[in-house]
Amino acid sequence: MVEQNFYSITDPRYESRELDTGRALNGILAGRERTLLRAMAARTPRWVLPDHLTTLAFVGSGVCCLSLIASNYALGFLWLAVFGLALNWLGDSLDGTLARVRNIERPRYGFYVDHVSDLGSQLLIVIGLGLSPFLRFDITLLALVGYLGLSVLSLVKLHVSRSFQLSYFGIGPTEIRVIIGSGIVIAASVELPVLESAFGYFHLFDVAAFLLFVIACATGLLAFVQDARKLALVDPPRHINPEEIIMRKVGD
Repeated sequence: MVEQNFYSITDPRYESRELDTGRALNGILAGRERTLLRAMAARTPRWVLPDHLTTLAFVGSGVCCLSLIASNYALGFLWLAVFGLALNWLGDSLDGTLARVRNIERPRYGFYVDHVSDLGSQLLIVIGLGLSPFLRFDITLLALVGYLGLSVLSLVKLHVSRSFQLSYFGIGPTEIRVIIGSGIVIAASVELPVLESAFGYFHLFDVAAFLLFVIACATGLLAFVQDARKLALVDPPRHINPEEIIMRKVGD
């Protein structure tokens, strides 16, 4: 795990640009994925640049979106949607690894372009899912709200801890793609049951998406409580003089 450090706001190094940002990526698949990506980066042609891969990720999400919508007319498009999702994973996961392996990182530009592109990709994939025949659009948007809520929490935490939390309880962007891809494969392979209720018709995936929203909300609340307790130690009330003004590391 990447150790998460919280700094006293009275510490001048809090605002230092020399602070390294730790990437807390502890997903279930993170270890094997990291090994695979490094091997792929070492074999990537020199003319391929990180920006090309970021573009590929966005294009992949567009292919996935359009294919999911087209599945209303022919279920065979679902296999194309899986391919688009795979392209999205390849571009989004390999661009940063390629930059680090080649030592051509551009921290500010790369961070900005990568995460804005990710936002666009997430919106495209969610629109495709919501307009597919297997998910209600309103419930799909709830799942997106939960995911984006955790993303905002991660960015706020980055500001105060210099640690970028990319996964929670073993679930990160790659695991989310695997869940979505598995659902698309199931939808393409078998007929899904439809549940009737007082609130309308629900597919099996509607229930799963709503559960993901609930889990995301609970995870965000738990992470907030834990981090707030740690920050209270390094940023005490003003009437209490801090015992230290140097960097302090707060254990779990």
